[in-house]
Amino acid sequence: MDERKGVILIVDDIPTNLEVLMQFLEGAGYEVLVATDGESAIEQVEYAPPDVILLDVMMPGIDGFETCRRLKANPVSSDIPVIFMTALSDTVDKVRGFELGAEDYITKPLHQEEVVARVTAHLTLHRQKQEIQALRQQERLYYERLVKIKDNILSTASHDLKNPLTSILITVDMIRHYLPRDPDIVYKKLDTLQQEADRMYNLIVQLLDLARLESDIVLRRQALSLTSWMEGNINYVHPQVDDKQLNVIAQLPEEDITVYWDNERMNQVLQNLLSNAVKYTPVGGTVEVSAAVHGEDIHIQVSDTGLGIPAGDIPKLFTKFYRVNTRQHMAVSGSGLGLSIVKEIVHKHGGHVWVDSEEGIGSTFGFTIPVGEEILSE
Repeated sequence: MDERKGVILIVDDIPTNLEVLMQFLEGAGYEVLVATDGESAIEQVEYAPPDVILLDVMMPGIDGFETCRRLKANPVSSDIPVIFMTALSDTVDKVRGFELGAEDYITKPLHQEEVVARVTAHLTLHRQKQEIQALRQQERLYYERLVKIKDNILSTASHDLKNPLTSILITVDMIRHYLPRDPDIVYKKLDTLQQEADRMYNLIVQLLDLARLESDIVLRRQALSLTSWMEGNINYVHPQVDDKQLNVIAQLPEEDITVYWDNERMNQVLQNLLSNAVKYTPVGGTVEVSAAVHGEDIHIQVSDTGLGIPAGDIPKLFTKFYRVNTRQHMAVSGSGLGLSIVKEIVHKHGGHVWVDSEEGIGSTFGFTIPVGEEILSE
């Protein structure tokens, strides 16, 4: 049967009519279901909705009009096209059928060409309507996503961007005041100005990056050496590590394997976790990064001997703009977006993130992610 053909339910109490209609429609490539009365038709549609219903008007029990009314009142079947089959020719009867929601009439005696043509026409219209509804649903979801992104931007602009901008404005006023009298103070204030401008810039970059991740971005997967990839990202944080005299321990698989990830995006993940570990670990502390293979998945984690996180804050860590509100944590610069970006990237790769932490002892952030070879080959 042509895969574009549909399922037609014939409702008629006369066996010869059912037989003739089955020959018409099966000969045209349709799958045919039958019911001999209105009640059984309603029950059948409930558990196996067809694409089109051919419905006789004059039947024992509930007639075609009542059957149509009940079908159209049921959300399961309300959109299924109903074509009446009747010998009634009065305009009043036809109008009644249309008022009950029927899409068309076929007048008996039935002719094969007409039956097939009307069924095909209404099936095509029904499918086009479904496609339009699906497109509208996609548009609605896309619009809701845009509204969400806009709200995030406005929220950030009114809060996180407001503070550095206020600092910049105050600093500019102070520079004007001290410029003629004390150049040293001016230079210090220029440093503050630069820091706040950098903070605003980084926040905007992260916010826009997160907005892109929350949309339907396409990952640029490529074959990567897991060992080389991890070593490169560990080297990325070496300047900060050296500044704080931290001890970095790397535990990598004995045998290198090839992973199939978006290199740029996954760099963001590991660099973010490593940078956080370095920032929140005191001078002389330890940062440990490890990778292990579990079947088709890679398990990577970054541990530190830093501040640790209060238990009540752990469930909220991957929420956008969330920061642990303690004096020690707030003394470390951050936007509250980094872990949200990590979570989005890992999820895009089919993985998940997790965290384990004890306040005053340290934290372990990790993620499990598929190697990705099967996805790349699709």
